[in-house]
Amino acid sequence: MSYFRLQANIISKKNQSAVASASYRSGEELYSERDEEMKSFKTREVAPVSFLLKPDHAPEWTLDREKLWNEVEKVEKAWNAQLAREVLIALPIELNDDQQHELVRSFVQEEFVDAGMVADVSIHRDKVHNPHAHVLLTIRPFNEDGSWGNKKTRQYEFDQKGYILRNEVGEKVFQTVSSTDWNDRETLVRWRLNYAEAINQSFKEHGIDQTVSALSFEDQGLDQIAEVRLDRNEYQFVKRMEEQGLEAKTFYHQMNQEIRKTNAEIAQLNHKITFLSDKQKTVDVQSVLHRHTAEVTHQLDADYEKSLHFMKGRLKEVFSFQSVQQQLQGLYQWEERKLEPRQTEAKVSHAILSASHRAYQEGDKQALQNQGFPLKDFHSFFTERLDAFEKLDSQNEQEAKTNQMVTAHAERAFRIKCLIVHNSFNELHPNVDENYLFNDRVASYKSEVLEAMQSGDWQRVLSPSEMNQELQLQEVTKTLEQADKVSEQIRIQSHIRNKLGAEKDSLLKTRTAHEAIYRTSIKLNTAQTLISRYSEKAFVIDKQLNELIRQAFPDAKEKLIREVEKLPLEMKTDLLRHYMQNGTAHRSPHLMECMKFARNEQHKKESSFNQYRNQQNNPFYHRLDEKQQAQVQFPNGRASTELLEQLVRQASDSNNYQKEPSRMNKLNRKGRNTRLRRDLGLEIEL
Repeated sequence: MSYFRLQANIISKKNQSAVASASYRSGEELYSERDEEMKSFKTREVAPVSFLLKPDHAPEWTLDREKLWNEVEKVEKAWNAQLAREVLIALPIELNDDQQHELVRSFVQEEFVDAGMVADVSIHRDKVHNPHAHVLLTIRPFNEDGSWGNKKTRQYEFDQKGYILRNEVGEKVFQTVSSTDWNDRETLVRWRLNYAEAINQSFKEHGIDQTVSALSFEDQGLDQIAEVRLDRNEYQFVKRMEEQGLEAKTFYHQMNQEIRKTNAEIAQLNHKITFLSDKQKTVDVQSVLHRHTAEVTHQLDADYEKSLHFMKGRLKEVFSFQSVQQQLQGLYQWEERKLEPRQTEAKVSHAILSASHRAYQEGDKQALQNQGFPLKDFHSFFTERLDAFEKLDSQNEQEAKTNQMVTAHAERAFRIKCLIVHNSFNELHPNVDENYLFNDRVASYKSEVLEAMQSGDWQRVLSPSEMNQELQLQEVTKTLEQADKVSEQIRIQSHIRNKLGAEKDSLLKTRTAHEAIYRTSIKLNTAQTLISRYSEKAFVIDKQLNELIRQAFPDAKEKLIREVEKLPLEMKTDLLRHYMQNGTAHRSPHLMECMKFARNEQHKKESSFNQYRNQQNNPFYHRLDEKQQAQVQFPNGRASTELLEQLVRQASDSNNYQKEPSRMNKLNRKGRNTRLRRDLGLEIEL
């Protein structure tokens, strides 16, 4: 059986070499520019499996191992600088080589590369019983333009009026903070937990009835004693003795034998206790779930029955709320990350081709050159690009049909599972606030509570008053995640648009790089179109935030709330985030506190934006309007300083707080069993 291991170490310039470290782990001979020598090590019995992964915005040269780590050593000037982080992970022996490789690649991509790191991965299988992977990670982030970013940034302190504080000699007061959370202990804990989850998911997918955990037995709530990990020499000695049919008499091996015996006795005792104390409770929850499942599935029409059958066959596992939800989220993510950008690119290509054809008929040479078409060889260029468009469009159409069909089945199955969860949870928790009776943004948490009750883990089940507060926090958390995601997408696409616009201006000066101009024009217009699409999604989420703000501050007067609702989406996100992070069971943050926090956050972003704007000297950027220029830091707009100060003053005025129950009751009214929100927050009819 596998053991769990994920540990992280820092490779420091003080006494180590990033190039040598990469050479040793990959088995590749590399030249170190710092030492002016080749780095090579003894050939391993089994050649390592090595590969590099990079974020989309990192330059292509980062996929060259030798250049990558030489560049790292160049950019780190300090004698004791941190060069790289090594994450060592044990691979489950229950998986074959291909399955281990896929586990490592997907985990490294999701946890490290998607976060902005370049990863140099080497899988070692010298010992059959000890397959493992070394993951060398860059510590310094990359900027959106592909240049090295800063490890740390200055965080200035502000007074009550929003001005930067200064000390006695007039110097600005600031704190130096890390630009990423990669060095935080909490991040390492998250990596460990997520790797354990990734292993367990892989086990599940390949029919392996085992699990691992990154938590200690105590944190897992297990009445067990952890065994002592043997060092290499002792482990090999024990193995040799076992092969000879003899018992090893080493101290720690004997200790582990006693621990195993004690754990077996504890497990037997706990089984008896659980059987006697929790059996009745478990049966009750199971009967409620079974009854509501029967009631819901009995009333399904033909389309829903077909979708239910389809998803059961597709999942090929226990047909649960979690499995259906994960499947649906995966489909949404694939559509957003892959399908939608390709569809947008196809539409943009069609528009450019149509406009270029009209320009050719009209003899508009300037318009043709702007899109990468020469007037002389127009037909050959146009035909080739039209063929490429038709191929892309045909592929997109087929993928869209498949995705639409599977997504429709998954959405129906998800609605069915949500309704069963809501009905069961609401029966077992009759005091749930009306806002959360059939709110799909809290369905996942409800499902977790039902599982806890079913397994007899009653410590995870909160009291009625705590439950309503937790449901509110779950809804706010889910909506903030969606708001952050759409804002970040607008911000990323704005950076891409600005970069591509400058590139196209530069290409147009030559008038000869027709293919480069054409491809850049497509990418540029695709980025701008995606900005518009994400802005439409932000508009939907903005309405949801308005509703949550009303629920969070029910005592504020209508006039004040309406003014707050006019704020940009990101400010409302900051406002609710402060409310959520600083609320307790006995106290909720005042609207004034949240407004001040949101105002200060905008001031910080304003400073970053001014710095970015001052660095832009290309004509394309200056041709953009003010709102488009600001999207790199304010994807959904920004509020004026005068408005913010006015709202802070209004929020601090006690006269602006008075309950209006009629208005709140009208807003909070929900249709029972008739309208469910899917996990993205959009309304879906059932």
